[in-house]
Amino acid sequence: MGIIYGLIALIIIILIHETGHFSIAKLFHVFVERFSIGFGPVILRKKGKETEYVISAIPLGGYVKLKGENPEEGEKKDSDERAFYNQKLYKRFLIILAGPMFNILSAVLFFAIVYAVGVPTLKSTIGEVKKDAPAYYAKIQKGDEIVAIDKKSIKTWEELSAIIKKNAGKSITLNIKRNGKIIETPITPKLTEVKDFLGYKKKVGIIGIAPSGETIIQRLNVFKSIEKGACRTVYIAKITILGIVRLIERAIPASSVGGPILIIEIASKAASAGFSTFLALAAIISINLGILNLLPIPILDGGHLTFLTIEAIRRKPVPLNVQVIAQNIGLAILILLMAFAFYNDLSRLFIK
Repeated sequence: MGIIYGLIALIIIILIHETGHFSIAKLFHVFVERFSIGFGPVILRKKGKETEYVISAIPLGGYVKLKGENPEEGEKKDSDERAFYNQKLYKRFLIILAGPMFNILSAVLFFAIVYAVGVPTLKSTIGEVKKDAPAYYAKIQKGDEIVAIDKKSIKTWEELSAIIKKNAGKSITLNIKRNGKIIETPITPKLTEVKDFLGYKKKVGIIGIAPSGETIIQRLNVFKSIEKGACRTVYIAKITILGIVRLIERAIPASSVGGPILIIEIASKAASAGFSTFLALAAIISINLGILNLLPIPILDGGHLTFLTIEAIRRKPVPLNVQVIAQNIGLAILILLMAFAFYNDLSRLFIK
């Protein structure tokens, strides 16, 4: 059952991406020949008024086939005003951009739903005090709940951690709830150099405490949920871009790269953890798909956008032979990356 949930997550994200291309193409009255979920042999097909909708055998991608989208078709100067290459440059740009943008915007919606439904969040209750740390000398105890910092009310460990980290070397006042009483305790977070999960070194404040593991369900109203969803999406997008940079710099091992098998595996585990966890993971995968598709690799959306940007600068299309060579190189790069990702996936499954 878990694998089915994983496949559902992957198909939904692919569907969102292709719907982006499809809907903007239709908005500009471009002729859409086929809308496909999956690649390879067609399993199901339905002919609409003008578009053929199909489900193909390999559900690891999808595509929207527009009339006149191939460079060779553009060279023939098809007289059909609804052909893709007969559209104004800005329309072509928006049609290509729509796929990744729909992925990113859908992530905002997914996260907003998660925050509106309710997110299990760590309480600001202390589970451990490290010896010889500022909290130890301030006589903070296990089981204490920090309810405010400098008179600003807090409820979650995330809020607590964020304030402490940015106040290194500065005195702050903690309001601690202990045995039903509120105690005011001044403390100065110690400036400490740490490494984040991307391998970047940074200096933050710490007081030497760890959470108890207790959680609360945090629910936000509609507007706060959308705001929080947008902020979370921007954060994940930033982390994704930095992650790609760190991979190139070899600061993150290449073995951490995963493919569809890893996505399905993680999504199946998330589904068993509950709806909110599953939806949050779907949002993260959707952001990753959107960002990766914007990379300037020919054959990906980012490659097409690069060609269109060059066309805007040159005021004429990139020569056909250059486009064909670049797309062949891009296809080779994509196949190698997919093969590498599959290798990593299989290694995780079978190599101990």
